[in-house]
Order: sequence, then C-alpha cells, then structure tokens
Amino acid sequence: MNMRKTLFPVLIGFFVLFSLSPTFYEWSLKDTIRPDRVFELVHNFPTDYNFYLSRIREGLEGRWTAIEKYTSEPHAGSLIHEMYLLMGKVGAWVGVPWGRVGDVYHAARVVLAVVLLALIAEFCKKSFDVRFMNYDVRMNASTGLFIHHKSYVIILAFLLAVTASSWPKLVAVIGGSVVPAGMDNIVQWRFGGYMAWWSVMDSLQRITFIPHVLAGQALIVFLVMSLTLPTALKSGMYVLMLGVLAFVLGMVFPPGLVFVYAVMGIWVVLSGKRYKQWLVPYGVVVMMSVPALLYLGLMTGMYPWKRLAEVDIIRPLPFDYAEYMKAMGPMLPLGLVGLVVVLISREAAIFPAVAWVIAWAALLGIFAFVPQQSPLRFSEMIPHVPLGVLTGYLFYKMYAVRSLRYVGVLASIVLVGIGFFHMYSSYLWQRDFIDHKIRATLPLVPTGSYVMYPLKDFVAAMGYIQDVSKGQGVVLSETTAGNYIPAYIGNAVYAGHDNTVRLEAKKETVKEFFAGRMNVGQARTWIAEARITYVFFGPQEREDGRIQDLREIYPFIEEVYRNNQVIVYIIPSW
Repeated sequence: MNMRKTLFPVLIGFFVLFSLSPTFYEWSLKDTIRPDRVFELVHNFPTDYNFYLSRIREGLEGRWTAIEKYTSEPHAGSLIHEMYLLMGKVGAWVGVPWGRVGDVYHAARVVLAVVLLALIAEFCKKSFDVRFMNYDVRMNASTGLFIHHKSYVIILAFLLAVTASSWPKLVAVIGGSVVPAGMDNIVQWRFGGYMAWWSVMDSLQRITFIPHVLAGQALIVFLVMSLTLPTALKSGMYVLMLGVLAFVLGMVFPPGLVFVYAVMGIWVVLSGKRYKQWLVPYGVVVMMSVPALLYLGLMTGMYPWKRLAEVDIIRPLPFDYAEYMKAMGPMLPLGLVGLVVVLISREAAIFPAVAWVIAWAALLGIFAFVPQQSPLRFSEMIPHVPLGVLTGYLFYKMYAVRSLRYVGVLASIVLVGIGFFHMYSSYLWQRDFIDHKIRATLPLVPTGSYVMYPLKDFVAAMGYIQDVSKGQGVVLSETTAGNYIPAYIGNAVYAGHDNTVRLEAKKETVKEFFAGRMNVGQARTWIAEARITYVFFGPQEREDGRIQDLREIYPFIEEVYRNNQVIVYIIPSW
C-alpha cells in the first residue's frame, strides 16, 4: 500500500512531464525563430487553439456567457463553452494579462492531466482492491508469485491503460530529431501507428490534451466509479452531488454524458436481480443532468450555435472502423479476452470496466447511423482505461497458472515496453514538426494544413486594431487573420472558423471583395449589412486579387495603419 502511495505520484508526474516535453522543447527554441516572426506556443492545431483562446479571453474580459466572435451576426450569449470562460475568470483573478491568454490554456492542461491520471489510478485501485483485499502473496523462492501482490497488479493495469497504443508500424527515418549535427545519414527507428492524425489516439499527446476533453474524461472516470459503487449511492447527498457533476459533464463534454448514460444502462443489466437498487439513484442523476442535453439541443437549434451541429453534417469527421480497431492496438483483443474471463469468473469488482467497454462499443455502432454526431467522438471516452484493467486481470489469471506464468510476465513487459516506445516515437515526431516549423519561411501567412509562427507585422496590425477599437467592431479579413483576431485582440470577425455562420458562402464573398470583383455600390451595401468596421489587408488578402491598395477599387474606405505587410482600413460612418 505504501509503495502505491509513493509510486503513483511519481508515475503521474513522469507521464505529465513526458507529455509536455515537446512543449518544453519548443519553448527552449523560442529565441531561434526567424526574426520576422512572433513566437507562439500553439497546442494541437492553430485553428481550434485560437478558438479556445478566444473563449478564455472573453472570460478575461469579464463576460459570463459566450458570444461567437467568429461570426458577424448579432446574437445573445450562451453557456456553451462556459468552461473556457470560467478558465478566463480564474486567469483574471490571478492577474493574467490579455496578451498571455495562452498561459491559462496550458496551465489548465497540466492541472487537468494530473487530475485525470490520478482518477485513472484510483479506478485501477478500486478495480482490484476488493478482489485482492486479503490476498498478499509476496515473492518467495518456491513460486515467484510476487506479481500476485495487489499493488503490482494495480500498477500494471495503470501502466497498460496510460501507455496503450496502436499496433506499431516500424518506420526508418534518416536524420531527424536527436541526430547530431553533421550526421544526417544516421537511420532512426521509430514506431508509426494507425489514425495518427487523430491526436486522442496518441498515447503521449492525449495525456495533456485539450482542456475540456481532459475535464470531460476526468468526470467520466469519477462518475463511472461512483455510479457503480452501491455504498456510495446509499447517501442522498452523494447522489445529488453526482447529479450536479453529471450536469457539468453534459455542459462541458456532451458526448461524455451520453456515454455515462450508456454505462449506467449496461450496469443495470450486469447487476441482474439487484437492478432495483440502482433505479432511484440513477433516476435522480438522469433527471438532474438531462437538462444539459436539452439546453444544448435548444441552443444548437438557433444560429450561431446551430453551426456546431451543421459542421458535423457538412464535413463529418472521417471514421473507418477497421483502421480504428488497428489504432486501438494489442490492448483491444487482450482486453476483450479479459472481459470474457471476468464474466466467466464473475469478478464483480471489475464489472465497471466491463460496462465501460460494452457501452463504448455499443455507441460506436449506434452513432454510425446518427449524422449529427460522428462515432469518432466516442473514441474520446478513453476506452484504453477499462481495457488496461481487463488486460491486467487477464495477466493476473495467467500468472496464477504455472504453465502460463512466465508467458504472462513476458507479455506484460513487452506490452508496456511497446507503449513506452510509441510514446518516445511520438516525442521524436513532434520534435521534427517543431524543427520544421522553426525553419519555415513560406507561405508568409499559413492556410489549411500549413503551421507557422505569425509575422511580426501581422501581429502588429492586429495590435493597432485592438488599441483603437478596444475590442468593438467587426473586422473583415481572410480566414487566417480571421482565426487569430478574436483570440489576439477580442474583436468579432466576418469569417475565420468552422463556427462562422454560413462560412462556405462567406469565404466566397470575402474573396470577391479582396479580388476587387465587387463594384462600389455592392461593396458599400454588403459592408453595411455585415456591420464591418475594419478591413485587415495582409499577404493572404492580397493574394486574392493581387491588388496593392484596396482604395483603388473601393475609394470610400480610409487607410489608418500601414506596415511592411499589412494595411488596416476603417469604414467611415455614413
């Protein structure tokens, strides 16, 4: 027991720091970027990163409800994405300046990663502690059953859950990260994997992933543990607390609440004749939490929030079941075998992991037929946690059979070793990405899948708009500047993110304007209807029509700022 109390904090700290190591590496190189660029510590992908920062900034600015600054239509605030506004409130309380909004985001990643890993450790402990409460066989010369001690099995389950990775693809890389200068012909061997484009499948990246996903996953682990613990549900106050937490989960991570409902349903079935004891507390939890889903349904029935649902239909996230099964790696078949063994053995303490896996598999199948929600979202229900527990139990049963004992020991060592090498390979891939980003020069303003540090002139022009507008007024620009502006200076934009209402049509209108294909009357009417106050005219905007000065086409606009790369125009009031 004491070993666990000491080892788990060390393991949690190690995995969080390991996951952050690419971030530390990028930070260490911040003074080596090109002199015309501004360093920024982008996480995951800049488009969505800026989106989350824009919400945090709203909290820093004092708002209690979110408004969609990636669209120009007037609308009321919403509690959607409220978690990020509250993060901004915390940032304001500790004195984070507007220009350091990213600090709040990264601090949340660290805190929530620690909470999530601690809860995973607790889930592993509860899965085995009851079963092994009186079983404390230590290492001895005759049997060598040191692994039977409950602490070892719990730690093994935790390591399996955290390091679970894709089936590996061995990849030879010539040069790349950590190769000494002048030795670029050295071959590095790394692991690649399946669905590498989906960050949640990366065992290293998912530890310190997007804050609301981490918060949702932490709530899932806690709720699954609590809702399957009979003694906990005998307390009315505890049930009410679970109802509140389930409501929070529905607001923070709606698919997670649907998943918890599915786990509850499976658990009732697994309970057999004892199912009646769950009906009242489960009914209370559902009644208290379902308003979160009703609120989401109400808000996504009107613009601009309706756009959240539209995007999943217009551009559904790709999901191939065969590739996903490969991406789940060896933990999937081993965990499923462990699930069968648990059911045969009737190990009730591990039934929560069984319910978790069955609910996950069921929702993956059901939502293949629901266009409003990609089944890919249910890959975020951290199935590697229950699969790690079930695999750990399978190895325990193997250890108990003399003829399989050493096979089980070897298999567990190999499996965890593969997981660690996947993590190390991920670290190297991410270092390569950062190295390329540091050296990148073109395009001047990135679009699509290009990722670059922003130009100093690009940021300076946004800073001018912030100084004169104080966050008021809609800014017209192309999509890259439109993505940065709400996060960097707090102004609304005409277009800049998938959450922009009618984004597809707006992008075409923006190109017509910057290409000079509108006449003066059309431009004036459109700008007035769109409530545009400022025009940001930089490298990307200039590429639409190769025009050097928009006043040559639209003489009614006024230039108010210019640097080497960007001109800012103001629309005079008429």
